[in-house]
Parts: sequence; structure tokens; C-alpha cells
Amino acid sequence: MRAPIVFPIRVATGAHVVQTTTREVSVDGVFVCSLRPPKPGTQVSLKLYLPGATQAEEVVAIVRDWRAESDGGYWAEFVNLQESLRAGIANLLARRARAAAAGPAMPLGALAIARKAPGEDPRRAFPRVGARFRVRFGNVQDFVLEYAANISAGGVFVETEHPPELRSVVTVILELPDGGPPVEAKGMVVHRVAAEEAKARKTAAGVGVQFVDSTDEFRERIDRAIEFILKQN
Repeated sequence: MRAPIVFPIRVATGAHVVQTTTREVSVDGVFVCSLRPPKPGTQVSLKLYLPGATQAEEVVAIVRDWRAESDGGYWAEFVNLQESLRAGIANLLARRARAAAAGPAMPLGALAIARKAPGEDPRRAFPRVGARFRVRFGNVQDFVLEYAANISAGGVFVETEHPPELRSVVTVILELPDGGPPVEAKGMVVHRVAAEEAKARKTAAGVGVQFVDSTDEFRERIDRAIEFILKQN
């Protein structure tokens, strides 16, 4: 059984390392979001940043079902998964199934929160934290300066009156509120609120961008920034 759960994941293929996110997971493997998928049959080393875990879990996997650019990634089949990790994933899937039975999950950016609380939507793998900071995003031809409304370990919601189309790939440069230099990553638009829809719903127009291609430094900065934001609230 595969469940749609997004969490950070580190992929090493030989000397090449990329920090990205997942789209689905099961006890047999994980769907890795990727702009440049390895060839089917390639062995990869993974670090899974599972929700609630105190440290990343390491596992070897084999690249299987490669998907086209619009789907952006591939299925990685676990090799010799440790029973403790298998049990942890099974528990995560069970929690996700119970939460899914309660109704559809909130899309990225639909609600800004300051910290995880007992009333927060349990279907989210990682909580969003409300924060306002500058973001440059776009493509090679067109970059704009906007503001983020909230951020999580897996992505960011950017307020903009001209949101890109769903599934489009953008570059995001985040001026995180922890005082460090800007950090950059590739992301995919997974949620879109057009200006007309935002007006009707009395909310902000913008896009939820899921991180799909970044570095170890980017991952460390995101984690530190979220910790910094939570301490300010």
C-alpha cells in the first residue's frame, strides 16, 4: 500500500548528492521527487527524514518506475530494509490512514500556524510555521520578488498575484528570517490559489511550492530557520 506522504529525503548516487522530498511511501519503497532521475536499476543511498523521528534513517534502494517530467521523479525500491525501519514506516502509514479517514488533507499554504498544536491537522507529515520573509522565485526568463506566508520542512507558500501553473518547476531563493544568507532550491508548484479564487475565499493568492532539488546546506538552513521561528513565538 502506497500513501501520499511528503517528507524530506536525501539521495546519494555515487558522489552526487541531492536533498529533495517524497510524494508517496510504502514499506517496500518511496517515490522520490526528482528533476533528473537516475536510470532504472541504479542503486541509491537514501536518508529518510521521517515525521517524528529524531534522526534520519538510512537505507539502500534500487531505482524502478521512472516517471515523466510532469510527474517529476521515480519509485525507489528498498533493499534489505531493517525490521525496525519497516515497523516505523508501517506505523506512519497506519497513522496516515486513520487521518485520511477524517477527510481530505489541507493543501500546502491553506493555513498558517505558529507551532504544532493538538488541534492541528494530523494528516500533515510536518507542521507549517507562519513566517513572513522575502522570496525570489521564477525561472530563467522571469524572476519576481514576493513574500512567503508559511514554511515547512517540505515546502513554502509564496504569496503572489500571478501564481505559476500547477506542476511547473520554479527556482526559489529564500531570505530566511534567521539572519543567514539567502538559500536557493528548485521546487514544484503543487498548490495554486489564483487571484479570483483568493478574493472569493478572502485569503491570499499564491502557490505552494514543494522542494525537489537542493543541497545539504539548504536542508540544514531550513531546519534551523524553522527552529528559529518557533522560538520567536
